[in-house]
Amino acid sequence: MAGKPFNFKFFLFTQKVLFTRTWNKIYIQRKASSSPHASQPHFNKYPFLGKGQGTLLNKALMFHMEGALLKSSSVFPYFLLVAFEAGGPLRAFTLLLLYPIICLVGKEWGLKIMVFVCFVGLKEASFSVGRTVLPKFLLEDVGNEGFDMVMKCGGTKIAVTDMPRVMVDCFLTDYLRIEYVIGRELKVVCGHFIGLMEDKKTSSGSMELEKVPREGKMDSPVIGISCFNNSLHHQLFSCCEVVYMVSEADKKNWQTLPREKYPRPLIFHDGRLALRPTPIAT
Repeated sequence: MAGKPFNFKFFLFTQKVLFTRTWNKIYIQRKASSSPHASQPHFNKYPFLGKGQGTLLNKALMFHMEGALLKSSSVFPYFLLVAFEAGGPLRAFTLLLLYPIICLVGKEWGLKIMVFVCFVGLKEASFSVGRTVLPKFLLEDVGNEGFDMVMKCGGTKIAVTDMPRVMVDCFLTDYLRIEYVIGRELKVVCGHFIGLMEDKKTSSGSMELEKVPREGKMDSPVIGISCFNNSLHHQLFSCCEVVYMVSEADKKNWQTLPREKYPRPLIFHDGRLALRPTPIAT
């Protein structure tokens, strides 16, 4: 049938607009009349970053690690680190060859492919990359503005991540002093990872969120901070009183976190790579 050629860029633009409007309507502000910044939920408009907002220091905070803390929203370099450091050059090269497919299949399926290539066959007991290698690269990717925003809240802090919890648990709890980390668990058979993640509905990370209020550590309203392209954790952030959004334009202006501001000094790095392995750098 004759007609105009399909405009793929226009299709992506319309989908992005529809997704952004839907997210804003549901999550950004439940009490629009109570906040002067309800219509402008940008990073530099967060009320608890301004002066004279000491009443918010005891608020509980739930934040998306990749969207609200790290400068880069791509998790591919961290999986490439796991593939190289824990599995060897051949596994890393295989993951690099699959990078175009990972970009095309969507966020959820791309994450499943990376998890399978990186973890299948590895021994659970000997997996130490999350403790010895990844913290160095994650700390170097932390935005100074995002770090200040997270540390401004003095209540319970809950980090939500797209990556498996075994990859970032040490970084968040030991180096940033985050109380709870919500991430999907990896399935283990006979002491080996099989390259599959627990389902989102049955993940222990979701059950961990249910335990927090029962322990009496979230008796104050919860503030949420996420990003516009976070489509994996909508249900988790629905418990927040207010959710503020961080855009990619905001993150481009962030500065790297200075070493003197590290909550815990990074003394030892056991990895073989010195630079963050982005696809182009690799």
